[in-house]
Amino acid sequence: MRPRKLLPEQLAALGVFSRAEALKAGLPPGALRRQGIDRVGRAMYSDAGTTLTAVEVARAVAREFEGAWVSHTTAALVHDLWLPNSFSKDIPHVTRPCPGSRPRGAGVSGHRASAEDDELVLINEVRTSSPARTWLELAGLFTLDDLIILGDHLVRIPRPRFESRSTPHTTRQTLLDLSRRHPRMPGAARAREALALIRVGADSPMETKLRLAIARAGLPEPELQIALDPKDPYTLHADLGYRAARIAIQYDGGAHLTSEQQSRDNRRDTAFSLNGWRYIKVNKDDAAEGFRSVIRTLRGLLARSAA
Repeated sequence: MRPRKLLPEQLAALGVFSRAEALKAGLPPGALRRQGIDRVGRAMYSDAGTTLTAVEVARAVAREFEGAWVSHTTAALVHDLWLPNSFSKDIPHVTRPCPGSRPRGAGVSGHRASAEDDELVLINEVRTSSPARTWLELAGLFTLDDLIILGDHLVRIPRPRFESRSTPHTTRQTLLDLSRRHPRMPGAARAREALALIRVGADSPMETKLRLAIARAGLPEPELQIALDPKDPYTLHADLGYRAARIAIQYDGGAHLTSEQQSRDNRRDTAFSLNGWRYIKVNKDDAAEGFRSVIRTLRGLLARSAA
């Protein structure tokens, strides 16, 4: 058996490539039919046996259509944004400017839409929806609560010691401006409804779900990232709470299971308690019952505080 010929380096780096890109790289047309190259769609190929990602496929298709860009859940993957579990392995999405035809090939979900230059970013030489634009595109696919969770994720203040960035992905005002710019996009009405409920301060999807559950139960909306001492820049914080009633609420997710984090949690809990705060700790069991017990406890505490 003759040894398998390796792809040119520039094609191997792409993951998925088109016939035109193969010819430009120096492959003769007949080489695309040889053993070791798989056809993955109309005029789309890859190295045989390669596990293809939605991002690689979408980028290959976007390169073939003038003005096209990686969009929707695939853009969210590019930006490492939060996605519901049901969309974590979604098909590739590519959008093309109107009035062109929808992008096709390699199993992509093709879309047509208008976009301004400031709504797209160039990543690996392929246009991609910005995080804010991605949120608006997903308004046509997500439930209202998932859209709020993603919005909270986009506008939250990152913590540089844990993350590779120091500024939010976007702002609520940018999301508002974008939704006004495209009032007829699929899901535009849902986007407007979500905007009214997006807040800065939720550090996890469960914190957003807890906040929404409290508000929907008819209780006052809690403050987020509530500081023990607002005048101290190094003070401890609780996830949610009511300063006037001195009630602090903390959601303990998977990140709180390490011994280091538990030590920090204990110091925080003790500090709030010693300063006269009543403290409610919430976990996945509370979430599984829709936070009903938490809300019942919180309702009683607020009532006693107001008496």
